[in-house]
Amino acid sequence: MSKKSKSLTRLVIVQALYQMEMAGTDITDIINSLEDRLIFDNNFDYLIGDISKKLLTEIINGVVDNQKHIDSIIKKNLSINWKFNRLDKILKAILRGAVYEISYKLNTPTKVIISEYIDITHSFYFQKEPEFVNAILDKIAVVERESDG
Repeated sequence: MSKKSKSLTRLVIVQALYQMEMAGTDITDIINSLEDRLIFDNNFDYLIGDISKKLLTEIINGVVDNQKHIDSIIKKNLSINWKFNRLDKILKAILRGAVYEISYKLNTPTKVIISEYIDITHSFYFQKEPEFVNAILDKIAVVERESDG
């Protein structure tokens, strides 16, 4: 699978996690409705066919199955000025996807995961949010992947 395909897949994962949180859409409905959809990004729009359905299904199911644990990891690593329930839903989706990969997809280098999710954050935000995501993911990676530089 190409780097572009993995990047697009992660962007769709974030969009799907957001849709699940906002509209309560079922995982199966999201995965089954992928055909003929477009991926929107601030720079380019891509056909959904460029993504890995296998990776998307694995990560979305992984986030859903482990969401309590993932959310507790995020909560533990937020600074005192940030409250989890006040985070924007897109930020939650970004962090959940990234934390799942950091914690459970140990064959993917931490630096790759963090870089990908920072790029995704730039697709949605233009202010301090990418820095916030970088900082919290770096902090989480140190604990979750002690030996992975």
